[in-house]
Amino acid sequence: MRDIKRLNEAFNTFTLASERLRDYYQSLQAHVEHLTVELQKKNAELQQALGFLNSVIHCIREAIIVLDRDERIIMMNRSAERILGTTLADSRGRRAVDSGCGFTTDGEEVELDTGSGRRRFFVSISEVNNDEEGLIGYVILLSDVTLLKEMEAERIRNRRLIAMGEMMANIVHELRNPLCSIELYSSMLYKELENSPHASLARGVSTGVRNLNNFLSNMLYFARPRNPRPGRCNVRELVDEALTLVEPVAGSRGIGIERTVADSVINGDPGLLKQVLLNLLLNAVQSMDAGGTLTVSTEREGGGLRLSVSDTGCGISEEDLDKIFDPFFTTRDEGTGLGLPISLRIMQAHGGTIKVRSVKGSGSTFILSFPEEAILKEVNDAEYSCC
Repeated sequence: MRDIKRLNEAFNTFTLASERLRDYYQSLQAHVEHLTVELQKKNAELQQALGFLNSVIHCIREAIIVLDRDERIIMMNRSAERILGTTLADSRGRRAVDSGCGFTTDGEEVELDTGSGRRRFFVSISEVNNDEEGLIGYVILLSDVTLLKEMEAERIRNRRLIAMGEMMANIVHELRNPLCSIELYSSMLYKELENSPHASLARGVSTGVRNLNNFLSNMLYFARPRNPRPGRCNVRELVDEALTLVEPVAGSRGIGIERTVADSVINGDPGLLKQVLLNLLLNAVQSMDAGGTLTVSTEREGGGLRLSVSDTGCGISEEDLDKIFDPFFTTRDEGTGLGLPISLRIMQAHGGTIKVRSVKGSGSTFILSFPEEAILKEVNDAEYSCC
């Protein structure tokens, strides 16, 4: 009987322990289910945060390239893909130097060929470290500073032009007084010698004085440009009128002319703008000795307008590109070096500017940029083209 009683007590104890274990298991199962729900919730939040971060990284204009400790690419955003001309799928695992981004110096500036032409970038390289392993990778940031460089160059050029303009105004003022006297006396001398063998000499003096006076007038215009008299200007008509004057010279050199010009209307001084076009067209023709193509085209840029004049001539060397808008700088023996500076002044007076792209031996493209506020309306969306 005593053994049976002990067996019952043991069985009751086992039953109580089993019930407690079951309760613990149910409590643990409920806790696990709660943790599973929380984990799924946190994973969803993490995936959402990673997706947002990934979208932010891909929307950043700067190029971002992430390397591991062995300088192999593990991530890049869309800007980096566009600049380097590759994709992350093609570049993942490759060494940075083999993918065109083997930059070694933090804070350097580099020039890269992109889909929109050759542009300048500021390179920033940061190390990625953690407490356990130390260096685990690198982050390369490429910032496009092309526009900033162009703006800085334009500010420097404008300061230089203003200083030269003031100096030229003083020079013209000092020269014109004696020049007027010389012109007066030479005309009087010509009348005195009109029927004599020396009349041609007096006429030559008068002609030389008039040429010098015209040159001084150009200098004075650069120093103190005339304020534009704005009116409605049809861009295509301006181009046609300017090309009509240039076509005989182009034809004599065997140069073909191509134009794709939208029928746009802008607010500007037609006389001054035609002078700009003639300067650019004549420069383009004179850069091509025998044969070649002169191309005039327009395109909308945001709300503004770009008018491009391109040639297939000798091009401009890199060291001369920063000087071509300086007064009196010219690479031609017969040039005065005032055409481009005056053209730039005219465009600035219209709220626009002139930009140039050129490679020595491969031709040049001069771009007249008119701001949005200068555009009156688009007369005809269809383009007028002829060759």
